[in-house]
Amino acid sequence: MVTPTNEQDDPGGETTSLAARWKVHRSSANASEAVYLALRDAITAGTIKPGEHLGEPGIAEALGISRTPIREALLRLETERFVERTAGRRLVVAEVSPEEVLDVYAVREVLNGLAARLAAENASTTDVIRLRRLHREMKWALDDGDIARTASLNFEFHDAVCAASRNAFLVEMLRVAHDTHHRYPGSTFSLPDRAAGSIEEHEEILQAIEARDGQRAGELAQRHTAKARQARIAMLDGTVEELQRNRRAEEGTE
Repeated sequence: MVTPTNEQDDPGGETTSLAARWKVHRSSANASEAVYLALRDAITAGTIKPGEHLGEPGIAEALGISRTPIREALLRLETERFVERTAGRRLVVAEVSPEEVLDVYAVREVLNGLAARLAAENASTTDVIRLRRLHREMKWALDDGDIARTASLNFEFHDAVCAASRNAFLVEMLRVAHDTHHRYPGSTFSLPDRAAGSIEEHEEILQAIEARDGQRAGELAQRHTAKARQARIAMLDGTVEELQRNRRAEEGTE
């Protein structure tokens, strides 16, 4: 069961308790939204793990609020598949299956391509400077052997590309896809040469954005995400390969 008052220290020394997250979000959001964001952040970060029970009374006590905004937040998280109900109607953090990982990568491939194309058309000078900065920091992190930091900057880079697209709906769709992705353990950057390859691919995407070549930027971003998907498959056991075979058999392509 989740114990929201327990605090854990992150690498930067800041507390990552649910109460701490709630206080951060409450400064700029209503009660229900703040609870939703705090729980989503904790689930995405792995502070609250798959299978853990999310009980309204415990959360209400920890945050010092009524159960109404908590109930609203949990319903929203259930709709977005962050939580699910057991046979006994208990709300628990949902598992992320290999099939769901494949689905997320398929969606990200299309969305990242669209984001890069629109970024090439709409990015401001400030956007491009930010992308260049993140790209440099990612290279520096890899040079230092900090895979976790490299992986984190990778997502920041893609988020920045999406922000540069100037499409709020696309930003929200990619946020949901990224949140689901974050919940799956491990990083493809743990594979030999994947991080270095990703950085090279980012450079090509960034050059296309700077050249205002939307078509090339989109194609490169899609290809980049497809490579990441193959790297993820390589990390998994035979479950994914079997899933793919079953899908092809159902579609009559094998």
